[in-house]
Amino acid sequence: MLKFEDTKLLRHPTVERAYNVMRTFFQDGDDFAAEAVRPGELISKHSKNPDPDAIAASILMNGMIVSLEPAQFEDSVSPKAVAYLKKFYNLDIDNPKFTTAGEEQVLLAQSMIGLEGVQAKIDAGEVNYVLEYRDVQQILDANERVLNAIAVKATEKDMLAAAQAQLAAAQAALADVVTKKQNEMTFDKTGLPDHPTIRKVYEEMRAWDLDGSPLGGYAKTNAAIARVIVDTGASTDPEVISAALLNQYSNTRPGHKKPEDFSPRIGELYRQTSPWANLAGKPEKTTPKTPEAQTIANAALTYFLEEQTGHYRDYAASDKFYAPTAAVRLEDLESLKKRAEKGLGFETEAGLKTRMEMAVAAADALMNAPEQTAVRKPGAPKIDRGW
Repeated sequence: MLKFEDTKLLRHPTVERAYNVMRTFFQDGDDFAAEAVRPGELISKHSKNPDPDAIAASILMNGMIVSLEPAQFEDSVSPKAVAYLKKFYNLDIDNPKFTTAGEEQVLLAQSMIGLEGVQAKIDAGEVNYVLEYRDVQQILDANERVLNAIAVKATEKDMLAAAQAQLAAAQAALADVVTKKQNEMTFDKTGLPDHPTIRKVYEEMRAWDLDGSPLGGYAKTNAAIARVIVDTGASTDPEVISAALLNQYSNTRPGHKKPEDFSPRIGELYRQTSPWANLAGKPEKTTPKTPEAQTIANAALTYFLEEQTGHYRDYAASDKFYAPTAAVRLEDLESLKKRAEKGLGFETEAGLKTRMEMAVAAADALMNAPEQTAVRKPGAPKIDRGW
């Protein structure tokens, strides 16, 4: 069991009392305790004059499973630690105010804890998608605002410098993630034929994608759909491949081309195949009217079916598995499989048809496996999703 003596906390009776009270918040778990004392350890390490009550308040605050009423700790820890807790509970994150060095220490320690968490997430490679990026960027922006506000009248120069260095390191790490992701999205890494039209469409689509998020996402999806056409030999027509590159694309962002700006035929193929070609964004609103359009639509179905099947396998094997969520995913997979089966009936390109059949068979085998039918049987009634 983690003992007070095992921590890097300031040795002081008030700090020790806070530690002992914190250990009553949960039955066991040294990991929780180690997390709870971390801000107090940062104050102990970086402040020239660490305030025992500030450390105590930080331990209590970070050790709580739910926010408890601060007043109950006046006798067991200290009235001053309780005052710090109340102050932090009422903090305006965009306008942090402090009147004592102790309050400043609490603020800086909390900022550093948040930055440690962000850095750990980045280092673990967990910033891969748009929402993850935005969450991290929002945390960094909030910390930058807090640190800038504290810097105006900071007395804890060493703690402030440590926090600012931590912020700069996290910002640089996130920038490295962006650079790496964007480097992975260059045309030369798509594996697509280097044709002027295909390259031009890809570069425009990539620029549009990056306007939505520095990490992109749709560019890789669109390139993968086009690759299904290329890899199966379904078409070598640059305009067909280019239209596939626009499957998940809209011209609603200012400054970007409409599909028909590349060529009338690309625009027409886009209208027949992209779920983004109509404002509702519903795939069933787009109806392929030519063999080429059917090939593009089927390539998209094949890609998404393969991806969804693979993602479900990973999810089912992960420690994040949750049966109700899994049931929804299985229902979505079944719906996609049915659409692919329907598309198969119209596909004339042998290579693509074979790959579609394999994707359908893999999804069917997954959904009918005993461990999955225990979660949701194929053909089960629709799940009420609350909308």
